[in-house]
Amino acid sequence: MFNNFFEKALLTTRSVYNFGSPNDCGLNIFENHIVLESIWSQNDFERNERIKFQRTFFFQINFVNHTINLINISNSLPIRNDIWNIKSPDSSLNALISNYKENCEENQFLEIWQSERCIHNINLTKLNKHSKIYENTSCFGSFKWSSNSKKIAYIAEAKNTNTEKSFFSAKIGDDEKSMNENNYEEKYSNNYRDEWGEQYVGKAQSIIAIYDLESNDVKILDNIPIGFAPGKLSWYKSYGIVFHAYYTKPYRLGLIYCPIRKSELFYYDILENKCVQLTNFQNENVRSPQFSNDFENLVWLQNQARGPHFQCSKLMMMNWTTKSIITIVDIVDQPNTIKDFPGIFSISLNDKCWSLDNKRIILNSQFNGRNRIISIDIDSKVITNLSNGIEQEYSLGFLKMEKDWICGVLQSYTHVPQLVLAKLPNKNNEQKINWNLTSTDNNLSNLATTEILDFTPKIPDSKYPCLNFQSFLVQATKRNDTLVVFPHGGPHSAFGCEFSPHVAIMYSLGYSILLINYRGSSGFGQNSIDSLPGKIGTNDVKDCQVLSTNSKL
Repeated sequence: MFNNFFEKALLTTRSVYNFGSPNDCGLNIFENHIVLESIWSQNDFERNERIKFQRTFFFQINFVNHTINLINISNSLPIRNDIWNIKSPDSSLNALISNYKENCEENQFLEIWQSERCIHNINLTKLNKHSKIYENTSCFGSFKWSSNSKKIAYIAEAKNTNTEKSFFSAKIGDDEKSMNENNYEEKYSNNYRDEWGEQYVGKAQSIIAIYDLESNDVKILDNIPIGFAPGKLSWYKSYGIVFHAYYTKPYRLGLIYCPIRKSELFYYDILENKCVQLTNFQNENVRSPQFSNDFENLVWLQNQARGPHFQCSKLMMMNWTTKSIITIVDIVDQPNTIKDFPGIFSISLNDKCWSLDNKRIILNSQFNGRNRIISIDIDSKVITNLSNGIEQEYSLGFLKMEKDWICGVLQSYTHVPQLVLAKLPNKNNEQKINWNLTSTDNNLSNLATTEILDFTPKIPDSKYPCLNFQSFLVQATKRNDTLVVFPHGGPHSAFGCEFSPHVAIMYSLGYSILLINYRGSSGFGQNSIDSLPGKIGTNDVKDCQVLSTNSKL
């Protein structure tokens, strides 16, 4: 009996983890056709690694009702694990950052492709102007073309700072040689190096580099103030860069799960080789700056740089001519009802978040425990949930926008991720958005059902008395009598209805799963976040007890 169950569990695990998930995409729009080039990834158990593949969708546009008709889907094609792969604004070039091992040494290459051939290939490691290029993460990493498609700006580790040394690997160098300023590794081989914490090993001091297509060379922007580490950047036309940078003093603290460290905005004029500090908040976190298409306005996300690790954010905007700053969306303490906007809960803005009319911002945010795409009007400050036609137990995430065509990721606990497309309606008609499925593959709804449970605490919080909490009960169709109670980690995070292989494996084996968003979960207003510090182990545990004892299987 045990062996049969174990074999079934193993086969189920392999089957579920073989489903792919979309990581990125590119939208090419030609008259009445859309070509959607999507990048997916999945687990390869034989090689014990995550592999990538590409699927291309071809659509015909119906301009009357902004729907699309699927013409063809290409076969899945395996692709290299490039760190970056971006198309130039004029669509004539592709820039890639790839890794290649030679004699057990890893080299990074910058490749420029045009049509069917590679026209430039630079070994950045041997060029030796900086260390490794940062991949795209929530807090660090950018790789962007200038508006004239002649330059690329990216974030990398400063030269010679990412050589890890420990007690066992440190070298004992000759005293005279060690005093040579050019021999960094020998001189500082035993020094402790302050880094940015978990999952950011090897990241201590970031820099901004510019690759010039015409000169085929790389230049380091060397006038960035000492004591700051650049995070993400945005081009101003073809001669300026705005970026946010984190304070490195008094010390670097973990960023991956606490993206609210102190930071400021800067502008670097490439022509004058001059860096200007745009903000001086000192105790605020500013991140993910993005220029409008006409370069008239700059928006970013902002938080207080203290308190819980993940909080409700403000959306700020600077008029680039006057440098005046206004708040577009403020912190929301408590939504009036469970259906009302709970505030922005997002770590970063998408690279292409502005609508063509430069009047609306499109972003991804947690909306009462679910991922949703929202539209924000910068004039009226009206916020619209772009989930028309999307059922409550589904998550809808923002992937890419091109010429007001939005590509999103639709998924649920019983539906694996699939791509959806929609044309952003004209201003003031956003609620009429019409989402189109790109495919209907891999539906697991015959194995389980999902129920949304809203609960009121038995013992309310005296300071935050109006808080409710929510769960998702996923019941196996052929279920046994076992309930798996699954509170999320964080503690300031949330279950957002995304497809979870762990959950799919459990209901495929007959288990029912209770996924709990307790008080303190993100996506329910700032009061929910503030209610948990000082009561961790009390409010969250009691909420889990109430839900698990009242859930009917």
